[in-house]
Amino acid sequence: MTGRAVYFLAGVLAILLVAALAVYVSYQRSGVGEGTSNSKTNLTSTNNSYPNTLEEPSPGTTVNSRPIRQAITPKPVKLVVYTYDDFMAWGEDEELFDKLVQRFENETGIDVVIYRFDGARQMVTQVLNELDQGVETADVVIGIDPILLQELKKHNAVVCYLSPSAPLEVANALDPDHCATPIDYGLIALVYDPSRLTEEELAMLRDGVTLDELVKLAPRIVGEDPTKSSTGLNFLLYTMALSRLEGRDWKELWRQLVGNGMMIAPSWGSAYDEFLREGSPRAIVVSYGTDPAYSAWYSAKEGGAEEPSVNATVLAAGGKRLGWMQVEGVAIIRGAELDAAKKFVDWLLSEEVQREIPASQWMFPAVDVSLPSFYKYALTAKDVDGMANSVLPPDEIYESLEVWLKDWLSIAGG
Repeated sequence: MTGRAVYFLAGVLAILLVAALAVYVSYQRSGVGEGTSNSKTNLTSTNNSYPNTLEEPSPGTTVNSRPIRQAITPKPVKLVVYTYDDFMAWGEDEELFDKLVQRFENETGIDVVIYRFDGARQMVTQVLNELDQGVETADVVIGIDPILLQELKKHNAVVCYLSPSAPLEVANALDPDHCATPIDYGLIALVYDPSRLTEEELAMLRDGVTLDELVKLAPRIVGEDPTKSSTGLNFLLYTMALSRLEGRDWKELWRQLVGNGMMIAPSWGSAYDEFLREGSPRAIVVSYGTDPAYSAWYSAKEGGAEEPSVNATVLAAGGKRLGWMQVEGVAIIRGAELDAAKKFVDWLLSEEVQREIPASQWMFPAVDVSLPSFYKYALTAKDVDGMANSVLPPDEIYESLEVWLKDWLSIAGG
């Protein structure tokens, strides 16, 4: 080989060697080799990748720069429910409602947390305070009447919802705007013990009590303070509605009632205690039309006949017996988990729950279910000629209630 050929061959080999070195460096930088310079794309790296055992990567792992989807177990939906402390607790099982709720939880997977309050007004006040503070509050409130519902509505605190199962007549009595769902109802009534009354007094009670008769019966009546008791408040509104129908001043009516000896107790319980007290002249108590049903149930429970020891009647005006319907409802609070809240409200109107209302709440269930035999003694809407609720619209009650209660206090002496 000539010298020129040797130099030429050496040059070619040098060029090939440089090219090979360049390819090798490029190969290493691409991350395809066994280096660990880019762990996100290195499938054999021990960091942030599936190991050879196919064990699932830790959270946050990416493969080929794409996140790995984690298998997440969804948390159960939590539903916070506020109610008053003796809701559905007046039957043989004081824990009935808790047991029913547990079934609901098992069927739906919704975790229900119940908070109980001394009364519905305290419950509503708590909700409004919590909303104002921006802290966790109820998703659902049970036990509101039309007045409390108006208060919630004025503060934009409710999400309007009426369960499809709710009967319109009862729903309209609770709220014409259908911002809540009724769960039970009953008639405000004068409940009396016929064995302790004269024939003249019984005659005034048998077919509805006029306002004039109410004044005559006042020494025999114990009622409740409307500033503290929902029963007392509904009775005050009842008398105001009938006074308006007759063109009468309700304040003058109450001056006559108090002046003639009507007793005012601080609560429904204390009024009933006075009514039942041996030797008490108060043989008439402001209560509910379902009381005779409770009396018959209690008599049978104690081994006696299923017969009531008390009767009930309503007020009358214009020759008609007019009832005052007290409706209790459930509302969804702003910010609630809506799907879960609506399921819960619908469930409260299910037969499973509604059939338990008569013997635990001693009110009529909102929907039509079979009633216990002793409910034949209760006053129903069919026993009156009409309802007086429409005379005092909920908006008017809400706007004027504070003034009315101050007027009543000035008459009754607080």
